[in-house]
Amino acid sequence: MEKSTKERLLDAALDLLGREGAKAMTVRAVEEAAGVPHGSVRHHFGGQRGLLRALFDHVETIETPAEGGLPAAVAQWLGPGRTVALARYELFLLAARDDELRAPLVAARERFVAQAAEVVGAERARAVVAAVDGIVLDALVRGERDPARVQAAIGALLGGV
Repeated sequence: MEKSTKERLLDAALDLLGREGAKAMTVRAVEEAAGVPHGSVRHHFGGQRGLLRALFDHVETIETPAEGGLPAAVAQWLGPGRTVALARYELFLLAARDDELRAPLVAARERFVAQAAEVVGAERARAVVAAVDGIVLDALVRGERDPARVQAAIGALLGGV
């Protein structure tokens, strides 16, 4: 099944963010990478800001493994989903400096915290999510590609949870 123009734009924007960073993600660059006509970002998202807001939900949709829990997610983040994981952290930094972008990030994070609460309890969930993010970000920065090492670090942090 062929992807819609909207999906192609979202995928192209994530790829640019993850490979080259936020400065590379211009409207023109996204449209060219998606292979769509000029004006498509404006048509589907109202412009670059709308595209950025939509990316938070898009990342959440494609980053959540269907099964396998956290170990599968870590393997994805360090392996085939590395570019998307890097794009997610780019979005974090953009949202940290922009109140309008912060709202969709916080909403996406709350959904992730709620999922974590089912495993580690509500009182620990927010701290666990933040710690896992820190461990994964550290692995990405260091160029770590072995999910077993990162999973062991997370396991040590969680005490076997």
